[in-house]
Amino acid sequence: MIAAPPRPAEMRTFDPDVVTKLLDLVSSNFEYVVIDMPRTWFAWTDDVLLGSNRLIIVSEMTVPSLKQTKHIVGAIRDRLSEAPQPQVIINRFEQRMFAPGLKRSDLEQALGNDLAGTIPNNYRLVREAIDRGVPLEEVKRGNNITQELRKLIAPLPAKSAAKAPAAQKKFSLSLAR
Repeated sequence: MIAAPPRPAEMRTFDPDVVTKLLDLVSSNFEYVVIDMPRTWFAWTDDVLLGSNRLIIVSEMTVPSLKQTKHIVGAIRDRLSEAPQPQVIINRFEQRMFAPGLKRSDLEQALGNDLAGTIPNNYRLVREAIDRGVPLEEVKRGNNITQELRKLIAPLPAKSAAKAPAAQKKFSLSLAR
C-alpha cells in the first residue's frame, strides 16, 4: 500500500513524473496496488486515476460523507471521462430495524449504481485485530466483515488485466478514501 504523507502540505512537493514512475515500478512488481489518495486534487491526481484499473471510494454512512462522495464521483466523471467508473463502498454500515438514521435504501437512492457494497460496523472485532496486529479471521473466523470483503473482492478483474498487452496495460491501482 502506498499511503499519503501525514502532512497534506507535503503532497504539493511531489513531482508528478516521480509519482508516475514510482507507480509504474510498483505495478509491474505487484498484482494489486492500493493507493490511499488525498482528498485534495494535485497535479499528479489525474494521471493516477487514469492509470487505474479500478477506482473505489470508501465512505462512511453519514449524510455529509455521502454528499462529499457524490461530489468526488461527479468530479471524476466530469474531469476524467476515460477513467474507470468509480465505485463506492460504505464502511461501518449499520442498519437496525425500526431505528432512525440512514438505511440501505437511502444509500441506494443517493448513490445509485455507484454503490458497490457495504462493510458492517463491527468496531470491537476491528479494534481487537488492530491492537493485536492480526487479521480479522484470526480474531473470529467467519466474521461478518471478512464475509462482505470477500463478496466485494471476488469480482476483481485480475485475469482480464493480466491478458492485456504490456504496452496497453494500465497500473493496477485503486482509489480509496
